[in-house]
Amino acid sequence: MLEIIRGRQIQEKPATMEKVWRFRHRCFVEELHWEEIRRADGRERDQFDTQSTIHLVLMEGGEVVGYSRLLPTTKPHLLSHIYPELIGEGRYPTGRHVFEWGRCATDTRVPYIGGIATNDILMTAVLEFMVHIKVVTVIIETAPRLVEMIRRRGYPLQVLCEPLHYRGEMLMAIAAEPSPQLLERHRAAHGLPHSLLPLPFCKQAEV
Repeated sequence: MLEIIRGRQIQEKPATMEKVWRFRHRCFVEELHWEEIRRADGRERDQFDTQSTIHLVLMEGGEVVGYSRLLPTTKPHLLSHIYPELIGEGRYPTGRHVFEWGRCATDTRVPYIGGIATNDILMTAVLEFMVHIKVVTVIIETAPRLVEMIRRRGYPLQVLCEPLHYRGEMLMAIAAEPSPQLLERHRAAHGLPHSLLPLPFCKQAEV
């Protein structure tokens, strides 16, 4: 089940968010070696974790086993304030129904849940949430190999910039389109027929 925590709600979920910060540090600093975001306290947070941020947390047995973050493009986000040179003078989608999707990871120690790949569960749950709140486009800055993974999952996508060598790694920016049709394909492909969202969201979706 996906737990959805908006930035303005993090004070209500201190125990879960403490696990989130430490999970992010382990995944992105200790495993992927993003040294620029290393913190002495072992809690990975940044200036984009604001009241407008949407934290999407996959929990299993009371522990965080997957995580993604959505940032509204109507507010400062990584492409606007950290990676603007990826786009240069070019334009990219922004607006109320356009989000930046990042900090996506699953626990390598928990590869499966109920016989289904944890990564497939997280990706399907995040897609379901995006469809539920009517996201039309997500922008993503990531490595070329992960762009290919997103393409294989069926997302229609637009390349916003070709791969560039940026601070020791290859990065590119894309815009991808979630849709109800793509969600149904994910559910069928991964054997996930039921909603992965919390009950209040499921009820809203049925109205």
